[in-house]
Amino acid sequence: MCARLVPALLNASLLFACAGLPACAGEELAEHVDIPRPISRSPIAEPVAEAPAVEAPFAAADDAHGQVEPTPPPAEQPPLPFADREQVRVDELLEALRDELDAVAASPAVRADYEAFLEDFELEDDDEGALYRDYVRIKVAFEATRDGGWWGLAWRITNEQPNSEKIWAQWQRLDRASLTEGVSAPTAPTVPTITAIAECDELSALFAFVARRLGLGPRSEVGLFWPTGNHVVAVWTLDRKTEHATRIVVPTTQIMLSSDASLGDRGFDPWRQRKIFDYRREDAAPGLEIPGALARAFVAQVRAHAGEDQATLQAERAARELRQLELLEG
Repeated sequence: MCARLVPALLNASLLFACAGLPACAGEELAEHVDIPRPISRSPIAEPVAEAPAVEAPFAAADDAHGQVEPTPPPAEQPPLPFADREQVRVDELLEALRDELDAVAASPAVRADYEAFLEDFELEDDDEGALYRDYVRIKVAFEATRDGGWWGLAWRITNEQPNSEKIWAQWQRLDRASLTEGVSAPTAPTVPTITAIAECDELSALFAFVARRLGLGPRSEVGLFWPTGNHVVAVWTLDRKTEHATRIVVPTTQIMLSSDASLGDRGFDPWRQRKIFDYRREDAAPGLEIPGALARAFVAQVRAHAGEDQATLQAERAARELRQLELLEG
């Protein structure tokens, strides 16, 4: 559990750095960190409406006869899955997420972030595109499951085991009556501001669970990393069994990191931990069911945001976290 030493940290002052909060010292840190709300009472807020999409004007092109013809609009996206479904199985949700990945990979913004990632970690692209496919899967799982991410997860101390079982249990308890109208919207459902409360090890385990089941290739492993005795993040390891292994920090919370920390952040040294085991635990059985409206909204968030550039994603995450803090502290 990632926060057993909080009282000691308070006395030592500021080993924690709480993203989006005040200076987090003394009584202020205790106010924001040391008083978690009961998991069974996770607040559900009205979703914030998505900004309407702005369509670019169609470009003109000359045909063989010199006539100007408008460029056809982009192909319509298929309908979101799980319409009118009361319950959706975990394996169905994961399959629906995998169906979104090709569109994410086609995003120029995602490709540009990938090129920057390769340069930052001195990696070479491969001709088969396998590394890029893994990058897309890691990125989608990370942005969905991080604190303040697409799926409405909020960090608080829970003292639970380092797995995501309690997160799935909270999602199961979100029946139709407790979900907001935005989740059940027919065309562009949104996720409640908070769907579940979890601490750092639970969030890291959820990321690893989802990333693995999105279909990572043989070069990739995902596991849990303890940068300190009371804090956990995830790590994506490439080519573990070779002499050129690479470890990439996946900061599932901003704790002890800057507010702009994201995939590949250098705030922690992942080589401080001698072994990082590939996380293969089955936290949620394939047949476990969550509300269909929630599963549909999860897919909608991936479709709406996964093609955005990293700077935009980070700004949106910070705004969601602020709304979560207002709920938790209100």
